[in-house]
Amino acid sequence: MFLIKKIVSALLLPHTLSLALLGIGVLLLWFSSRRRLAQTLVTISALGFFLLSYAGWWNFLVDRLEYKYPVFDSDRKDLDEFRWIVVLGGGGVRSDILPATSQLGPQGLARLTEGLRISKTLPEAKLLISSNVDYTIFQEVAVMFGIEPKRIVIEDKAKDTAEEAVAIKRIVGTDRIVLVTSANHMPRAMALFEKQGIAAVSAPADFYNRHTNIKSEASWGGFRFFPSSSGGAKSDAIVHEYLGLLWGRLWGQI
Repeated sequence: MFLIKKIVSALLLPHTLSLALLGIGVLLLWFSSRRRLAQTLVTISALGFFLLSYAGWWNFLVDRLEYKYPVFDSDRKDLDEFRWIVVLGGGGVRSDILPATSQLGPQGLARLTEGLRISKTLPEAKLLISSNVDYTIFQEVAVMFGIEPKRIVIEDKAKDTAEEAVAIKRIVGTDRIVLVTSANHMPRAMALFEKQGIAAVSAPADFYNRHTNIKSEASWGGFRFFPSSSGGAKSDAIVHEYLGLLWGRLWGQI
């Protein structure tokens, strides 16, 4: 089921669909007489890539995910109630030629950094790192920045966020936790964790849209003259999250 979900999700991403249409169109142009169909598919694909490259088209949807939950307030009055800081990993690669911080992916580094920041505010809380991609990298970076090894707990069996919620529930029980993950992933993660009865408080990190104040919103930017590669990353990320939310509801995980 996990493999099927990953394949379906990958095939439905905007860039994957546009690339598939382009590939089919090119093949038809070279090896088929159906030139009109081929031209139509190539044109649709080109238009898709063009629209995806405008990041502003996706900002509205990105904001609705990234700013649904507030950042963690280090001055809140119930800090002593939190026993765990849970960091959902974001991938990494073991390498002998890279420093430890560069072995983490951008998402993983941003999430772990936020977890380390919060750990200074909650010195008694344990740091629970969930990652099935060489968790030792996360552990090494955490220790490098001053976290005592005895404070670190590892969960390395879960393959996705739904499985992480189940596995982490077994570890934390009824304790309150601070949940750290990417801002666009936070709504889905919170829904999955709450379904398991976990008392979680959000700590989003790794924002695509960075606003100067709570009232500002990213510009739609649809009428800018030049496209940007950031639009592609936003479109794939936002579609991935909404597909994840839909999957979770269909299977009763949310």
